[in-house]
Amino acid sequence: MGLIKNAIFMALVLSLLVAGQARADSRDDLVNQIEEAIGKPMPVDEQSPLVTQTLTAARTANPDVDSRTWDDVRSETAAALTRMNSGPGSAFDKRIRTALKSFSDSELHSLSVKLNDPLLLRFRQAIQSQPNDKAGRAMSDMLQMVIEINGILNKHQLKPVSFQ
Repeated sequence: MGLIKNAIFMALVLSLLVAGQARADSRDDLVNQIEEAIGKPMPVDEQSPLVTQTLTAARTANPDVDSRTWDDVRSETAAALTRMNSGPGSAFDKRIRTALKSFSDSELHSLSVKLNDPLLLRFRQAIQSQPNDKAGRAMSDMLQMVIEINGILNKHQLKPVSFQ
């Protein structure tokens, strides 16, 4: 009789562990849905100025590498930058998960439903369909950064710099 009780007890413990894991996965899925709904940072395009700038020193250090290899390196660099911006463990992910830590599973579900409201989705699609001059904006942002930094250097009577 003791063997049967032990088997039943072990089955009960195992089912509780599995249920707990399912609940944790469900919570993780809800947080992922919320992250998607609020808008993760866009993936980094492999042709973006950010990738080009990131790889400038590497290209200089490796002048004899063929263009096909650089295409692969650009693609992998863009994927890595995307993970760093919005993947698991990124600053975006950590910020959202920290903000949602005190929410119950029921509250997370309710928030996910509200963020996926058809009218809100339609609005989000309308915003995303607007023309987005990424290259122009990046150059404008870079120019603004140079102006700001040179202003700070000038304030301290230091020589201005050129970021190329």
